[in-house]
Amino acid sequence: MKKSLAAILSAAMLCMAITACGGQNNASGTDDSADNAASSGGENGTIAVVTKTMNNPFHVTYGEAIKEAGEAAGYEVVVSGPDAETDVDKQISLIETYIEQGVTAIVTSACSSTAIVDVIEQADEKGIPVFLVDSGADGGPYISFIGTDNYAGGQLAGEWVGENVDAGKCVILDGNSGNDATTKRVKGFTEVIESQYPDIEIVASDYANCEISKAMEVTENFLAAYPDLKVIFCANDNMAIGAGQAVAAAGLRDQTKICGFDGQPDAAQAIIDGEIDATIAQKPATMGKMVVEAIEAYLAGETVEKEVDTGCDIVTSENAETYLEWQ
Repeated sequence: MKKSLAAILSAAMLCMAITACGGQNNASGTDDSADNAASSGGENGTIAVVTKTMNNPFHVTYGEAIKEAGEAAGYEVVVSGPDAETDVDKQISLIETYIEQGVTAIVTSACSSTAIVDVIEQADEKGIPVFLVDSGADGGPYISFIGTDNYAGGQLAGEWVGENVDAGKCVILDGNSGNDATTKRVKGFTEVIESQYPDIEIVASDYANCEISKAMEVTENFLAAYPDLKVIFCANDNMAIGAGQAVAAAGLRDQTKICGFDGQPDAAQAIIDGEIDATIAQKPATMGKMVVEAIEAYLAGETVEKEVDTGCDIVTSENAETYLEWQ
């Protein structure tokens, strides 16, 4: 994409301003600062990836996959994200910076399905296509969503719980308000339990922000209120790991089953170690490769599917070793 001299100077000034504020890179090297996007780009331009957070291995994984596939296809790929999935404003700010810099394409997993709509529209006005992974948007002219059918994944979790818990109290650890992915998982899970397994009673649900420490705190509160708790459904694996630690500390591991969602290798190991019981595995590495294919197809003038389901699987002690690496 050719730019006028004024646009180039504007991008350069913005880059200098951001650089002055400083930035952080994580140990894996995938958290490129937004200021890098204003460089000359690759042979085919620049793909900017804004994850939900760089502190969750799931989001780091699809970021790395996009970077690898994108660079192989001749793009510069910059990957960044907020410190927490709840930091909606930071994510929006990063995307707005990339829009101002005129990148070739933007890929994001929305922290808030409503807040993301405005910046999708801003990008569209600038002629920048937006692709969504993992979490969708409530509207806006995005090109394609590539990720898990989170509602169906929640249903799969509900079916596993129904088949492995005869009866008793159940609680839910949700992600955060506005998180499209975890909201759909909880909805799918809840509808299956309430419609098919009446002997399992969902007694409470609370946000744990997809964080291990917060999940421990929320679970401790649940265990105090419901000492006979039989099952915990966690809408992501960080929360499942935190819940498992709290349940073990309370000496209730034999009584309480725990199901997570994501299929991260740490969760697979936790299943092998008996710390949690199951997880619903997504495929972030697959998502990353497919979104680059979608970007190339779109920029070549080809038709791109609006919604692409990358599938999910149930992981238990029987197959956990297969999921010690991301799919």
